[in-house]
Amino acid sequence: MTSYHWHRFSVAEAFERIQQGENPWVAFGDFLDDWHRSQPEDRSALVQQAPGEARTEDEQRWAALFAATVEMLCTKEQLPIPGWVTSPRYYLQEPWYPEARTANLRRLQEETTPETFKRHNVFSGDRILERV
Repeated sequence: MTSYHWHRFSVAEAFERIQQGENPWVAFGDFLDDWHRSQPEDRSALVQQAPGEARTEDEQRWAALFAATVEMLCTKEQLPIPGWVTSPRYYLQEPWYPEARTANLRRLQEETTPETFKRHNVFSGDRILERV
């Protein structure tokens, strides 16, 4: 593994930060940034450990988002998908629209969300993994 000069946040660590009250988008974004900054051969290490047990409905939603994200990133990079991703606890019973505040935006996100996210019942649109 390459030596990095910063702490790379794994999916489990990012989720723990959410549980500790940090802004979920910051924790999620830090994980995505660290994934993209890491060498391809080192990325699997960031997703091996599952997020901790969700204690609230909001945490359950974020756990499902992380699972869908990991599944999509690993598929895109042709890396093995960690087994924890398919655990029933990472599939929401009710649809979640993280940023959709209107019916029109919900419809748009339903149309544009990748299938991986739809299976987890997370409707985030097709740009959720993009970072500026």
